[in-house]
Amino acid sequence: MSEIELRKVSKRFTGATAVKRANFTIRDGEFFILVGPSGCGKSTLLNMIVGLEDVSEGEIRIDGQRVNELDPKDRNMAMVFQSYALYPHMSVRENMAFPLKLAKLSNPEIDRRVARAAQILELDEYLDRRPRALSGGQRQRVAMGRAIVREPRAFLLDEPLSNLDAKLRVQMRTEIARLHNRLGTTTVYVTHDQTEAMTLGDRIAVLRKGEVLQIGTPRELYERPRNLFVAGFIGSPAMNFLPARRAEGRLELPPGALEIPAYNAKRWGTGQGPLIAGFRPEHLRVIGERDVSVLWFAARAEVVEWLGADLFVYFDVALKGFGEMDLPEDLDIQRGDTARHTLVARIDPAHAVQEGDSLRVGLDWRDVHVFDAASGQNLTLSNAVNEH
Repeated sequence: MSEIELRKVSKRFTGATAVKRANFTIRDGEFFILVGPSGCGKSTLLNMIVGLEDVSEGEIRIDGQRVNELDPKDRNMAMVFQSYALYPHMSVRENMAFPLKLAKLSNPEIDRRVARAAQILELDEYLDRRPRALSGGQRQRVAMGRAIVREPRAFLLDEPLSNLDAKLRVQMRTEIARLHNRLGTTTVYVTHDQTEAMTLGDRIAVLRKGEVLQIGTPRELYERPRNLFVAGFIGSPAMNFLPARRAEGRLELPPGALEIPAYNAKRWGTGQGPLIAGFRPEHLRVIGERDVSVLWFAARAEVVEWLGADLFVYFDVALKGFGEMDLPEDLDIQRGDTARHTLVARIDPAHAVQEGDSLRVGLDWRDVHVFDAASGQNLTLSNAVNEH
C-alpha cells in the first residue's frame, strides 16, 4: 500500500492543456475515484501517476519519493485498462503468470501468487481456459488477476467496466469493492459514470476541462457541491436548476417565492447579480399540507417514468419574468419571456401519477442550493441547508 501525492501537476500537449495544476493526496489504502465527462483529463492524470505520460509541470510522489523520472516498471503499480488486453493464445493461468515471468520470479512463487489470485477472484476452474472461452466479466476478472499477482503498491483502473453490459457492470462493481476491502491496496479508479464513483469511492475528485473542481466523499459531493458543475454532475437524475433572484427576505423563482430566514439570506451577499437555484428531484414533494417553509405550485405531468422502486415525473415551469436573465449556457435554460424549463421529481412509486395529471408540487427552502450565476459558486455552503 502507498500514499500518492500530486503537487501542482500539469500536462500540456501541443496547443492544449490536458491537466491543470492537480494538487491532492491519495491516502494509503484509499479507494480514490477520478470522475468527469469525456475529455476532462482523468485518464491523462492516471497515466501520469503510473508513468505512461510525462509530467509537464509539478511533482508526483509515492510514499514521499519523487517518481517523475522513474519508468513505469520501477513504480511498482499495476494498471487495468478498459480493454482486457489478454493474450488470446495463452490460458488464464499463463495470462496471469506472464508479468511474473517477465520479472523472473521462481516457478513456485509464480504458482503461489496465481493460485492466490485465482482463489480471490473465483477463477480456479477457468485457469486452463483461453480468453475466447470466457464471458466478458470473467475476462475482466482475469485482467484484475494479472494485476493482483504483482502485489503492487497501488492499483490503477482506467474505466475497467465500460465494455460490460449493465448487469455485468453491477456484478463487477460489487466484486471490485469486495476485492479492495480484502486486499486494502491503494486504488485509483477512472470513470465517467457517476454511479460507479458514488458506490465505489472512499473519496472522489470531480474533473472538468483538466481542472479538479472538488474532492470529497460521495456524501459531501451530493450534499455540499461547491459549484454548479459538481451539483449537476453528481446525482441521478441530475439536480434541477431554475433562475432566481434576491428579494427582501425571499428567494424569487419562476413558480413563486420562498420565504427565507434572515440569517440565511444574509450569507448569500447583497449583490444584485442573477442567481441559480438548484434542488434535487428527490426533494420535490407532490402532496402535503401548506407549510411556511414550503413553496407549493401547480404542475402538469408531461412524462412519467416508472422504474419499480422509483417514479420520475417530468413537468414544465414557465420562466415568465426570468427568461431574459444572463445565465450559463450549459444549464440549457431557455431564453425569452415565454420560455419554459423542464424539471423532474423523484417521488414514491405508490402515487398513481399518469401523464397529463395535475399535481401540487412543493419545495422546501432548506433543500435549495443557491449559486452565483456568473461564477457558479455555491453561496449556501455556509448554510445548514439540510437541517430539518
